[in-house]
Parts: sequence; C-alpha cells; structure tokens
Amino acid sequence: MKKTEVKLNGAKVMLICTTDNMIWQFLLPHIEDLKAYGAQVDCVCSNTGFWFNELKEKYGLNMIEVPMERSPLKKINLKAYKTIKELQKQNNYNLIYCQQPVGGMMGRLIGKKFHIPVIYTAHGFFFFKGNSKIKNLIFKTAERYMAKYTDALITMNNEDYNACLNWKCKHVYKINGIGIDENKYDNSSFDKAKFRKELGLNEDDKVIVSVSEFIKRKNYPTMLKTFAELCKTESNVKYLLCGTGKMLEEMKIYAKALGLEDKAIFLGYRKDINKIMQISNVFFHQSFQEGLTMSIMEAMHFGLPVVTSNVRGNVDLVDEGKGGIITGCEDVKAQTLALTKVLNDVNLANEMGEYNKERVKDYYLDTVRNQLKDIYKDINIL
Repeated sequence: MKKTEVKLNGAKVMLICTTDNMIWQFLLPHIEDLKAYGAQVDCVCSNTGFWFNELKEKYGLNMIEVPMERSPLKKINLKAYKTIKELQKQNNYNLIYCQQPVGGMMGRLIGKKFHIPVIYTAHGFFFFKGNSKIKNLIFKTAERYMAKYTDALITMNNEDYNACLNWKCKHVYKINGIGIDENKYDNSSFDKAKFRKELGLNEDDKVIVSVSEFIKRKNYPTMLKTFAELCKTESNVKYLLCGTGKMLEEMKIYAKALGLEDKAIFLGYRKDINKIMQISNVFFHQSFQEGLTMSIMEAMHFGLPVVTSNVRGNVDLVDEGKGGIITGCEDVKAQTLALTKVLNDVNLANEMGEYNKERVKDYYLDTVRNQLKDIYKDINIL
C-alpha cells in the first residue's frame, strides 16, 4: 500500500456502517476475525433499534453512535461526516473499514484527508441496471472518483465487480457475500403443526414467505398485488411477510384494500426465521435493487424454491429453472404464473429446493472468511 503502512496486529480500525442492523445481521463474524488478528475495532453507525445495545452489551463491541441515513443526499449525513472526522482526530485510527455506499463515501473522504488506508465493501452500488440514467450518472461518477482513495474495493455480485474493474482503486475483489452461517440456525425438530397454527395457518395451506425490510426498494406493493391475483385461482394460500420498516403500516393498509386481511400475515421482526422457512413452500422476493440477498441465501439453505426479480444479486444466486423462477420486478402476471407453477408442482419444488441446498454452500461463512483473509494478505495488512 502506498499510504501509511499498517498491519492488523496492533492496528486501530474504524468500521463505518450506516446502520447497527447491518452490523448485527451481517458483520459480526468479520469484526470478530479482525479482533482475532490483533486489531482494535470501533464501530461507527446509527442507532436504529435494539441492535445497538445488544452489540455493545451482548457481544462486547465498542459502539459509537453517529446518526446517518442510507440516502446520500440527506443533510444529516454532512453532520455525520463532521462527527466522524473529529473521531479520527481524537483516536488516530490506522485503518478505515467502511461498508455500504454512504459509509463508503464518508470513510474514503476521511482516508483521503488523513492519508490512511481504506477498505470499502460495497453491498450494492447506488447505480444499477434499471435505475434512472441521471441517478446512475451521478452515483457512478462519485464512486469512480472516490475509487482513487480506495486501497481495496470489495464487491459481492458480478454487475458491481465488472462495473469497477477499470477504476483507479488499488485492488478490486469479489467475494461471496458476507457469508451465511449455517451453524447459527436451530435445525432441531419442532412441532410444525402447532407452529403453523400459532402463525394462523390452516393444515392444508400452501405458504409463501418474504423476509426483508419494508422499504421502497423491496417492492412490497407489487408482491401484494401478485398475491392478490394468485388468490383468485388458489383458495388455500397464505402469505407470511417478515420484517419491519418505514412502509410496514402502509403495506398493512394496502393489503386490507386488496382484500387480503385474512391471507397476508404480517409477522414483524422474527428471530425464528429458521422455523418459518421450514413450514413454507416458496420464497418470494421481487426487489428493485440488491447487493447479494441474505434472505434468498437463507431460503436456499432451507431448501425452498425461489421466485425472484431479474436484478443483480438475485440472479447471482438463483439459477433460472434449476433453483427457482426469475421474473421482471413489476410483472405481476409472470410472478403469478411462477408462484402457481411452483406451488402446484410438488416434484419441481422439491427438485429446486434440493438444488438450492447444494448451490448455497458456495456462500457459507467459512468460504467468505477465507476470501477476506486472502484479501488482507494480498493488500499486506495481515
């Protein structure tokens, strides 16, 4: 590295992430690895829920609250940058490890100003196929410019990786997501009939499940519209919607307007996704934009067929016709036909599920940990 040489053993690392939820769900094992390599890690992020205190109290992480938003144009992010700049002055970090586009922008600005190395993990660039040309131009120009101040740029899907190959960052890598930890899921037997009843399911119900945050890019209005179409021809179907977010109440109202109040079941944030996956028949995910979708990997791990959208990240995971069916994000007719096919062809669904269980092994946590370790060695910090 041409900037200040640094080794993880003895280094002070500032990890910048937009939300505590990102750390809680995805980054814990990788932070533990950094600590095992001898680094002191301070986590800088916004406090959005129970995750912040649990990371601090249960996992012993040094958490520093700095409010920021995912949208790069929010004024609060300017204040966040100033706060992070003061943190750097006070603590003299040796390495910036930033996540997500907003965290990535702030981290690299800090690295540029203080001449310290930066690792940036892009969990999905803000420019992508299907986005507006103006937004893509703005965000791609910004990312290309900041690449000059990036010692290692880590991507998670083919579209992002190919987009930045010719940028002027020192190193570009692609890893298999953040890693799905197959050991964290409780696969012990449980009373499925009793659990289904607790969720409001009948014995003969076919179950569709979605797991994601209720925000615009997850495209819940289209999925609810598709489910409403499905219900016109399928009487014994239920839709489990797992997650929280800004649009949750709005989607509950929308589901009621579609006449789905007895069929669309909003479960909120769940810590028993493993059980929910095991009593479901198909995973449904029609997002507009992704990096590499963890919930799809979880569904694959539990042997579910997947009906998903034709966007980056999703198409990296789901093999059309083998592990699921890929449709347009807003193609209600195609989505309805896909769900109908998978729900009514048990042999096809089982074949897809078995295929996915093997396919997802490439994305297990140990694989990603080894990929990151190789990157640390390649950029000479380990």
